[in-house]
Amino acid sequence: MKSKFLIWYAWLTERFSPNALLTAMAVSAISYFFVNEIEWDLGEWVQILFRVLFGAATVLLVLSFAGKITKFVLVLAYTAVFLINRTHYDLFGSRISMGGFYSLFETDQREATEFFNLIPKASVIAVPLFAVAVSILFYRANKEDISSKWAFVVWSILMVIPLGFAMENKADRFDMFHNPLTTISRVYKGVPVIGEGLLTASYYHEKAGFAEVNWTKKPDFITQDSSILATDLVVVVIGESSTRHHYSLYGYGTKTTPFLDRMQAENPNFIALTNAVSPSPLTRESLKRALTFATVEDVAPYKELWNIVDMANEAGYHTVWLSNQAPVGATDTVVGAIAHKSKEHAFISHEVGGDKMDVELGRRFSELVEKRRTGKLFVVLHMIGSHYRYSARSEESDKEAMLALNSATADYDATIYHSDRTLRSILETAESDTRSAAMVYFSDHGEEVAGGAHGFPQLSKVQVDVPFIVWYDMTYADSSRVRRIKDHKDDLYPIEDASYLIADMLGWSVTDRASHLISSDSYIPRVPHIYNVDGEITEYQIELPHSVSGEFAKKNRQK
Repeated sequence: MKSKFLIWYAWLTERFSPNALLTAMAVSAISYFFVNEIEWDLGEWVQILFRVLFGAATVLLVLSFAGKITKFVLVLAYTAVFLINRTHYDLFGSRISMGGFYSLFETDQREATEFFNLIPKASVIAVPLFAVAVSILFYRANKEDISSKWAFVVWSILMVIPLGFAMENKADRFDMFHNPLTTISRVYKGVPVIGEGLLTASYYHEKAGFAEVNWTKKPDFITQDSSILATDLVVVVIGESSTRHHYSLYGYGTKTTPFLDRMQAENPNFIALTNAVSPSPLTRESLKRALTFATVEDVAPYKELWNIVDMANEAGYHTVWLSNQAPVGATDTVVGAIAHKSKEHAFISHEVGGDKMDVELGRRFSELVEKRRTGKLFVVLHMIGSHYRYSARSEESDKEAMLALNSATADYDATIYHSDRTLRSILETAESDTRSAAMVYFSDHGEEVAGGAHGFPQLSKVQVDVPFIVWYDMTYADSSRVRRIKDHKDDLYPIEDASYLIADMLGWSVTDRASHLISSDSYIPRVPHIYNVDGEITEYQIELPHSVSGEFAKKNRQK
């Protein structure tokens, strides 16, 4: 046995010097082990071994032709990836996920500044040490000590092995045909730098598809029907990072939503769905589905079929999108692509005068309604809501109100209280208008308040349990719609079905998909599915843990 080992070792060192092998393994190992929680079981270690070996093979392949400039670029690339993953690990207890990595590309300057202010001391110390160590390892390796031919052979073999196993799965074969880059990214996730490189390519491949939203077509399952009573003023309000578990409307102990509480007690046309579930704990994945006819299982319709703005435009509404989130172009994000299809759109958060509070959306909405007193009007109001940093999302009066009530999470609860005030302004304006009016309000996803974030790899109720409110004005004639919604208000409700309810408000018939329309007699409740940050699809479970951030909060003392 010993002689065979020596033979293999001699064969290996003829092609790669011991120094080159040590360099490759060391760079790959520290890039992996310093940003991952390790589970001590055989299956986990097989995957770890593959990732480290594949990472090492990648280092050998690149070093086989790398000069000084290439090595400098490599140091920058490995350090940047380590910075991202180490910061995510110190904050949330895991390497950054697929969804989280994609979200980095859609983060505006304000969010980026807030994120970097959170970088723990452990990351501040670990990242420069990593950069120094990797620099020393790279610059002491000579390309003459590596056979480029055999480096490519070894790399190719290691690349093919997991892809072969993945393609045994029917679902992965289907995904490979429709979205190969994303599928490959999922197969090689966790491999240092290679995984992140594939994720970057996958993101830009997806981003190129945002332009296709401009060429959507009418679904064959919706038709115009003059017998359907359309609403002249339709308002869609989108919250942010707002878990319903912090709404007194839903039983939370601190009175965070006094206006909504009163509406539920006094207004028969106000309905709060008690079990609405977001399709994802990430904004981009959630709204991709809630604003279109895409689903967790089939995302293609967001590019192929109409979205809520398309439906309103075609139905003769004047469409307006007012956002308090980051300013985006028509092909920057999914939400940006949909927003720019409206006849008017404005991103108020970066106008002259600095960041705006959400109550400004209520004021702008009031001005808009005053200016357009007649005709059909469709308005989307996109709030900054409860997005971290919580203390920046509310006014002093909101915080004082929560402190007076001895809230244990006053900063976060103040954001909910502020949203309640914003919704009051919006509803009072809509109710005072002479036209028939309706409103839908929901949040894109929830929030792990103890961890100060969302998008944890481990799912929890607080990340996907969201508020969902439907309101019709008191003069609205079709009370049967309200009755039907109330009949199902306590059922599990996937908010990806919101587009069907909005279509109904706009006067479209969805007869062929009436099982998705909660205001229809044909509605059939179903268990929601969730697209998690790691790209995995899971069914919502009643037994889902309420929260998972407690353990991560211990690691992140800043939060």
